[in-house]
Amino acid sequence: MPNAVRPPHRLFAVLNPVGGHCDPVAVRAGLQAHCARSGQRCTIYETTGAENEDVPARVREAVADGAELVIAIGGDGTVSQVAQGLSGGPIPLAVIPVGTANVFARVMGIPLELEAACALLSAFAVRRVDAMESDGWLYVLHLGAGLSSLMIRDTDRAAKRRFGRLAYVWTAVRTLSGLQPHRFEIVVDGSRHRLRAKQVFIANGGYWGTEAIRLGPDIAPDDGVIDLCILNGRTVIDFAGIGWDFLWGRHRRNRKVRYLRAQRAITLDSRPRLPVQGDGEIVGRTPIELCIRPAAVAVAVPDGVETA
Repeated sequence: MPNAVRPPHRLFAVLNPVGGHCDPVAVRAGLQAHCARSGQRCTIYETTGAENEDVPARVREAVADGAELVIAIGGDGTVSQVAQGLSGGPIPLAVIPVGTANVFARVMGIPLELEAACALLSAFAVRRVDAMESDGWLYVLHLGAGLSSLMIRDTDRAAKRRFGRLAYVWTAVRTLSGLQPHRFEIVVDGSRHRLRAKQVFIANGGYWGTEAIRLGPDIAPDDGVIDLCILNGRTVIDFAGIGWDFLWGRHRRNRKVRYLRAQRAITLDSRPRLPVQGDGEIVGRTPIELCIRPAAVAVAVPDGVETA
């Protein structure tokens, strides 16, 4: 259960000025107006996207300098970078969601509106969430290979800024039309599984891009377990049927959906090699090895709101 905490005074924010529908001028004005009302003080670091930029290091420096709350202002990729700098420590991660999908904010019950998200910075509870670690990097939401990673790879930034989540939907439909099932080898806590599928989700949060569609009935970000959701639909109609069953909570009735659960480690490999997405960004190619880190990151959430 989340624990209510006293309002922090010193804040540090990481602002991604090109994420999703972000208007950096409006975001700065909203955050400054909130701090003027609450008496809090906030330092804002604006990301550059440079190849050698080290956002987690900036976060750790801010914490060492006395920051009591660190804010990710952007989408799920920005959240992942900030979480990396806070992992294992007591300082909470707050989110002002201005990305394209903002799945992490939806999972955690964080308001999507700027004013309400800012208000949370001075009145919140703390919930520790699990994470998945690969090659020293932490992921707090999802990893995936197949349709989702190809969709993210092939959706350009201009389309995301113009059409929002619909840009992903259009790319997914185009991708599905020529996508063949892939051969996957998955090792879950030492147990090996060989199968064919078009998509493997490794999920720490239950939503599939929107609150209306959950990847599974029992997926939670703070239960110490990571869930794998394997989809083997062959056509757009198959995936529409999977989405319909997910919408109505009939996850385990669909024969094209399979679930596995992990508590320690996951290895995901495929033939052919596929791009892997982690927290909404392309992070490499298969194979990928993951260690599960329970209660890795403290997150500022609304008091009394259930997570998904």
